[in-house]
Amino acid sequence: VADVKINVGVGSTPSKIAFPDGWLFVAKPSDELTAFLKQHGQHDWMGKLEKNVTAILLSCIVILTLTIGIFTHGIPWLTNKMVTYLPDSASMMVEDRVLVSLDEQLFEPSNLTLSQQTMIRQRFESHLRALGIDEDVRLLFRSSELGANAFALSHSTIIVLDDLVALTETEQQLDSILMHELGHIEQQHVMKAIVRSSLLSLSVAMLTGESAGVIDNLAGVGVFVANNGQSQQAEREADRFASDSMWQIHDTNQPMIEMFELLQESSENEAEIPAWLSTHPELTER
Repeated sequence: VADVKINVGVGSTPSKIAFPDGWLFVAKPSDELTAFLKQHGQHDWMGKLEKNVTAILLSCIVILTLTIGIFTHGIPWLTNKMVTYLPDSASMMVEDRVLVSLDEQLFEPSNLTLSQQTMIRQRFESHLRALGIDEDVRLLFRSSELGANAFALSHSTIIVLDDLVALTETEQQLDSILMHELGHIEQQHVMKAIVRSSLLSLSVAMLTGESAGVIDNLAGVGVFVANNGQSQQAEREADRFASDSMWQIHDTNQPMIEMFELLQESSENEAEIPAWLSTHPELTER
């Protein structure tokens, strides 16, 4: 026994005994072989664990806990770390390409007069100074069939649609929307969403072991639902940033509440979608 190399098989896999002259003896599991190996200090611990119900249940619980933990804590942590170390050139490149695509497919030039645009920009820039924000945030105006809306891109651009400006009744109400979009930029929500989506897709592909057919579709749905939850969290964070900013600028966040009420009134005729499908929390909650 001292002259041979013994590789004990795991579970139902065969054990292998290599002899000094090169011969290899491959033996299926048997009571006689197990007794022989045990007699010579070779124990099949893994095989015993595979047949132990308690060990199997504990392993399943540990694997399930780790899997859930990766999606709920691991990926968000890794996302924040990766975005922190990404160069500004990455977010600028994404922003430029997205803006070109939006202008080609969804947006038209704004119908607001140049004086209206200039007045809103100057007011926004004064709020940036009041908040102590030195970044050069670009405010662009567009027309679109998307309705009353505004968008923050990945680097330092906020797009305001004409219908949103038309919906507001006071300058302070528009301020609250701009502060919300500024919150997305300050907290890098767009880049975090891009990185998080990539990590989620990669994780699901690794878990399923393939990326085609039904598995691919199910994986896509799983990534969408998981990412939507994170999207709603980002909206809540942007709302908190906007509320704090409104208090700092205007000593009240009442215009923000009024703006949500106006948005709710304007969307009353739209079909209601389930909360888990929506990228934003419900307006009543906000």
